Amino acid sequence: MSAGALRSMQIRDYRPATDYDGIRRCLVELQDFERDLDARLPGGEDIVDEYIPQLLRRCVRYAGKVIVADLDSAIAGYVSIWTRVTSGELEDGDLLYGYVSDIVVRQEYRGAGVGRRLLEAAEDFARDNDVRYLRIAVLAANRMAHDLYRAAGFADYSVEMEKTL
Repeated sequence: MSAGALRSMQIRDYRPATDYDGIRRCLVELQDFERDLDARLPGGEDIVDEYIPQLLRRCVRYAGKVIVADLDSAIAGYVSIWTRVTSGELEDGDLLYGYVSDIVVRQEYRGAGVGRRLLEAAEDFARDNDVRYLRIAVLAANRMAHDLYRAAGFADYSVEMEKTL
């Protein structure tokens, strides 16, 4: 993608009437990519029609929203940011934090700064809502995403490990 095209990209709030199909394509692509990393995960088409309504309900529950990257009416990616999350675990106390639940950039738009711009928009929304701590999760095998998050200032907070028996 050219620098001019990236400049014409609009980062804006999700519009259900016009953006649903775009975030649907993003989600299917992400889920299929993650399934390539871990074959136990379901395919994108298997979950997308239940996942998106669940995502939107969680945005309401956790005072969040979905933000899209719009390039000439094509959704290049999206991010979902929640601003009022607690773990519910006693050992965490009542720590309130923000959470980037989803961030997706379609393959054809990767490497042009779309993910960085979506993360910046999520951080701006979190700051505007008085979030002090912002969390994000990534599959360990997804090195590109992990590198993006580190470059954006995120540091490993907790590492969950798994052993096949």
